[in-house]
Amino acid sequence: MNLAAFSMSRRPIVFTLVAMLFAWGVAAYQSMPRREDPEFTIRTCVVTTSWPGAPTITVEELITDRLEETLDGIEEIEHLRSTTTNGLSVIYVDLFDQVQPQDIQNVWDKVRAKVANVRMPDPAVRPLVNDEFGDTAVLVLGIHQQPLAGEETVDPSRRYSPRQLEEHADTIRDVLRLLPGVAKVEKFGVNDEAIYIETDLGTWSQLSLTSATLQQLVDRRNIISPGGSIDTQHGTFSVKPGGEFNAVEEIEAVTVAGVVNGDTVNRVGLRELGLTVKRDYLDPRRVVCRVSNPQGSYPAVMLAVTMSDGANIIEVCDKCMRRLSELTDLEQALPRDLAVIPVSNQSDNVNQKVNDVVNNVVSAIIIVVIVVYLFVGLRTSLVMAANIPIVVLGSVGIISVLGVQIEQISLASIIIALGLLVDNAVQVCDQTRTNCLAGMPPRAAAVEGARTLMLPMLTGTLTTVVAFVPMLFALQGGSREYVYSLPVTLSVTLLLSWLLAMTICVLLAAAFIRAPQDPGKPSAPLPWLGEWLARRMGDSSPSRDAGGNGLLGIYRQLVMAAIGAKWVTVAIAIALLVGAMQLPVGSEFFPQDRRDQFFVNVYLPETSTIEQTSQVVQQVEETIRKLSKTRGPSGQEVERLRSMRSMIGKGGARWALGIDPPAPSPAVAEILVRTTDGELTPDFVRDIRAATTVGDPERGILPITGARVVPKKLALGPPAAPVELRVTGDGFADIATIRRIAEDVKNLLREQAGVWDVADSWGVDGFQVTIDIDDNKANLAGVTNAAVANSLNTYFSGQQLSTFREGDHLIPVYFRLNQADRRELAGIDAAWVEGDNGKLPLNSIAKVRPDWQPAKIERRDVNRTIEVTAEVEDGVSGNDIVNAVWNSEQMATIKQGLPLGYRIEIGGSLEESLDAAQQMTISFAVSFLLIVLILVIQYNGWSKTLVILATLPLALIGALLGLSLTDNPLGFMPQLGLLSLFGIVLNTGIIFIEFADILIAEKRDALRAQGDGAADGPICGLTRQQFRECLAEAGQQRMLPIVLTTATTIGGLLPLALSGGPLWEGMAWLMTFGLIVATVLTLVVVPALYAILVETFGVAPLSD
Repeated sequence: MNLAAFSMSRRPIVFTLVAMLFAWGVAAYQSMPRREDPEFTIRTCVVTTSWPGAPTITVEELITDRLEETLDGIEEIEHLRSTTTNGLSVIYVDLFDQVQPQDIQNVWDKVRAKVANVRMPDPAVRPLVNDEFGDTAVLVLGIHQQPLAGEETVDPSRRYSPRQLEEHADTIRDVLRLLPGVAKVEKFGVNDEAIYIETDLGTWSQLSLTSATLQQLVDRRNIISPGGSIDTQHGTFSVKPGGEFNAVEEIEAVTVAGVVNGDTVNRVGLRELGLTVKRDYLDPRRVVCRVSNPQGSYPAVMLAVTMSDGANIIEVCDKCMRRLSELTDLEQALPRDLAVIPVSNQSDNVNQKVNDVVNNVVSAIIIVVIVVYLFVGLRTSLVMAANIPIVVLGSVGIISVLGVQIEQISLASIIIALGLLVDNAVQVCDQTRTNCLAGMPPRAAAVEGARTLMLPMLTGTLTTVVAFVPMLFALQGGSREYVYSLPVTLSVTLLLSWLLAMTICVLLAAAFIRAPQDPGKPSAPLPWLGEWLARRMGDSSPSRDAGGNGLLGIYRQLVMAAIGAKWVTVAIAIALLVGAMQLPVGSEFFPQDRRDQFFVNVYLPETSTIEQTSQVVQQVEETIRKLSKTRGPSGQEVERLRSMRSMIGKGGARWALGIDPPAPSPAVAEILVRTTDGELTPDFVRDIRAATTVGDPERGILPITGARVVPKKLALGPPAAPVELRVTGDGFADIATIRRIAEDVKNLLREQAGVWDVADSWGVDGFQVTIDIDDNKANLAGVTNAAVANSLNTYFSGQQLSTFREGDHLIPVYFRLNQADRRELAGIDAAWVEGDNGKLPLNSIAKVRPDWQPAKIERRDVNRTIEVTAEVEDGVSGNDIVNAVWNSEQMATIKQGLPLGYRIEIGGSLEESLDAAQQMTISFAVSFLLIVLILVIQYNGWSKTLVILATLPLALIGALLGLSLTDNPLGFMPQLGLLSLFGIVLNTGIIFIEFADILIAEKRDALRAQGDGAADGPICGLTRQQFRECLAEAGQQRMLPIVLTTATTIGGLLPLALSGGPLWEGMAWLMTFGLIVATVLTLVVVPALYAILVETFGVAPLSD
């Protein structure tokens, strides 16, 4: 079917359909959901089990191992990763990438069912399954009290209690969760209340009262169960017992025992027995949350807003901020001294990145139109100016129904496709112009030009499309979801570009393009400049003369020389390829982002208390505030800190898709820092690292000691440590052995240049009090090991007796020893434990001894594992570091000395890179096979297919050179850029071969028409010289559109290369240098390869 002729005969239909497509694209762009980065599913849930007071190894044996053994049987689970600490087990359940998003919830249901059937060591221990671990908050709000106008600090008499802050947070949460597009609003950083019944060890030992009896008495008084219902003739009435506590005094008045004096019974309450009751906050605190700014630091409660699927992030965040403004200013539902600040607002980043990419698209289009004008003049550039917006917006309309959203990858995909979609239009316009010069009327010239190019252009378009489409099938999981918009957008854009080039572009070319009145006179600025320079140099021959000395004449001489020395030409190309392969090019999975956020992780020894960690974090906060002010480029003072949020003990909400919240631990804190400008972030991070490590005397900053302070920029893509090696021992591997191996690996890493913060995931051992129970004495006294453990846990950690209900607010009631006894280890052996025969001293049945045991144990796939990690300096590739270590002689020595059952594995970013490379290799292989199939179908043979495929290595030369010169690694996105580069180079080769065959056929037919043996040459009737001239002339005819395609593609990529950010810089430079080198080599090497095929191997270019 001749689409061009069909379009020309039905112009109103074509214009109407194109106008509708354009309008659809405009409407889709305005209504499509917007995100910063593509959304991908985190296939991880968390199983958390708390057993307060239990030692790490005991928790591992009785909880972690049992749960892992049970979960290991679920076939969809790929990995089980666990962290066990004193009294806490946290298991991360990772699914295979092949598990589809719609099936994930079914797997989590299996996990819940399996976990529920695991027998716990204590009936009160109940594992919690969090299947929302991957949910990312689009807006995180910090709620804190601020000084009123005229005050420097908050008046202590008006300071809000943690409970009051929580109530204000509840008010805001209840309002925000009703907004459209909001899926949920969660609270974090809440300092929970508690009621404590306390006594000293001496008093408790003298009482016959046991903790179990106390729990029964308190729990019976605090009635929260229904009292049933009564059916009467007037209706049904529910019965509500009035037994809920109203005050702490009622707990003190609970009757504990009765004493008989004749006929009188004295009711004895807790106060009379020497037990005190107080309402306070959990002690020790489970979490500490603060919000800071350049002026100070304030206790805070956090609210994390998660949006619904398919919602527009910008609209959701804007609605939330507007509603907050209404609460404060219009409704005055919040007090004046209550501040609600966004510590993380993804809509700001989305706005900035989408606007940046849109500006890059607009800039690319403008650059393309200017380049076309400079090369071929105003008329063709007008056709391009009309064609590009139609293709771009039409593609947006189509991809909107394919699940693609507006984010930086989908928009940047359009820029990548810009060069190819321009190439289709350029080819049609150039051929129309050539036909017009040959004397055809404009309409006939346009239709004939499109008909000539229809199949070659379709083949070139399909080879590029099939280079990307296999990614939709070869990639799995988060990688596929992250790049989904790239192959979809590219394929739709390129196919639509070809279709519109055969239809609307033909109509526009027929309307605008005309043969110049003077064919020898240049009609565009660059050819005119070439003519002018040629005249200045004394060359009066027209540049369009095939045998002239202008640019085309120079090219003709060069290609004839290359064909004459064809083997030398190919050898030079191979030598350049070998040289390019030797260039130093790093490897990195995903680069670090450049945005107005970064985070600082603070690690203390695992046995540290949350108060100790909080004190160190305060030092870090003060350091960050002191470093906030710096000098800008023009010497002015600049404030770098906008705000920061500190979470101590718990990680809080996931505030970025590529950041995993840390596991709960009193020794770990995360500080989220928001800067005033993303460009200031890298220097700010470096300054914080230097100041916390060695101090800054000029600013009065002392180094942070006794803790690891790790400031980190955000990484694009899935989270992974830059350097990680895993040391694993089967099952319950010997702790000393696995630690020794890990220490060897750490020492090896410390020797590498460019690394810092070398650490392992287990940390240091913790001091532990071990109770050695004499079984014979314990049995005689009627005391079990469990009773000893429960008694000590009650005394020192607290036993929950009941729950006090205050409206919808629940407050646990605990029994424990007072602070003086809880903080004293010397008298622990004198503690009285409860048995069947009453209480007795612990030292009568057991001995107490100090011991050092692991405070933290990590496992992977049911085996003990230590992760040895390190950070890298700016400009250093973590993958290169790991490769160097892995292939070193020292590592070989370590691995040779490993005991049976122990191994060292690669983890972190390099593991992710290898997994992605394996999937990409499959994608490349499928793409290559499909490209070969298309070319074989096009040429019905292998000869020309091999010539075209031989152009692919030519693209590698410039690509590797570009990465090396710009110091960019060959990461995930540059690999995708390499695919696009291959498509462009293949398209160039296909068009060249097509026109060479056309010229050979025309020459053969002309010779046959002359008769008298003129067509008796050895190559399809042509002599060798005539054949070579056809190749040179084909290069001359296609040189302008090929160079124009290269120039427009590079012009479109320049905005990405210069200001596209770290995700796109490497890919843009790879394609830019690759196109420049590949274009030059293709125009020279492909004719030489074709000559070798025909002249040396005797392959006929045409079939008779």
